[in-house]
Amino acid sequence: MRERKGEINMKKRTFMLCILSVLLLVVSGCAKNGPADTETDWTTIMNVNWDEHSVKLDTGIDMAYMTCGPEDGTPIVLIHGATDSRNSWSQLAPILSDAGYHCFIPELRGHGKTSKPVPPVEGYTVEQHTKDILDFMDKINLEHATIVGHSLGSIITQELLITTPERVDKAVLISSTASIVGNPTVSWILNGDGTDFLGVNGYSKERKIPDEFIKSWTSTSNEAEDFQKAVYEHAKSLPYEAWYGIFKGCDQVDNTQRLSSVTAPVDVIWGTGDELFLKEDQELLQLSLSNADLQTLDINGATHNIHWDSKNICQQVADEIIRFVNEK
Repeated sequence: MRERKGEINMKKRTFMLCILSVLLLVVSGCAKNGPADTETDWTTIMNVNWDEHSVKLDTGIDMAYMTCGPEDGTPIVLIHGATDSRNSWSQLAPILSDAGYHCFIPELRGHGKTSKPVPPVEGYTVEQHTKDILDFMDKINLEHATIVGHSLGSIITQELLITTPERVDKAVLISSTASIVGNPTVSWILNGDGTDFLGVNGYSKERKIPDEFIKSWTSTSNEAEDFQKAVYEHAKSLPYEAWYGIFKGCDQVDNTQRLSSVTAPVDVIWGTGDELFLKEDQELLQLSLSNADLQTLDINGATHNIHWDSKNICQQVADEIIRFVNEK
């Protein structure tokens, strides 16, 4: 009888060892391949020579920002566009830092690793973004600087020029416009076209932007595969509320009358292939900046995301910024 029990116990142990082996294989496979629904950490995809920081603002958010370049260099604040992040400047900022500039790269409310509070009905407005940037500059003891803004960042730069000109030494507006009211692309993003894409407002129940749209939205001709992946993964990581806040907050911007108060040096950089802000938008912007010390540069064939179209075009944009900032 004892021998029979011993045989049974041996079989049980053998069975349990088999089960344990199977479980270990499953766990090992998961560790190797990772769970299918785990999001990629977009901040680790590229290796950029800059330092990451975070600062708590009086406006109620924690703002992430990057710095690079010599601390005694001329300060330049780089403000990214809608649904972008530090990635936007990952190829341009190192060129500026190598040229001796001290670059500050904040990530806007609702973007990057900065706080993403549930937006009010009016979204993350340009006025709110501007308050964040001013508080950010105060917190890092930056009284004034050259401000470089791309797309939405350029609209925030305009607001700084209009409301607090003493904080802006010079301004570079990349892929900009004087007015977004009635812009067909922004309207499409918010409301869709009634076919395969419903617009941000059309996904309020699902509270998720389709991955097909995000892939199309972040598509780029940039040669670097790590850059392509980082831009996509960042946009994919944004919650639905952020998408709403970002685009709803800028769809009523109209600075066509207000920009006449600007007298600072302003450089407008635009790509002739820009599908968001067209040639007529550039003409209106330049007309609106009637009293500014205005310079312009059109880059043939470049798109809306001009400074990351390619390594060559990025260098052209960096060279123009350096020339403009150095000019007495």
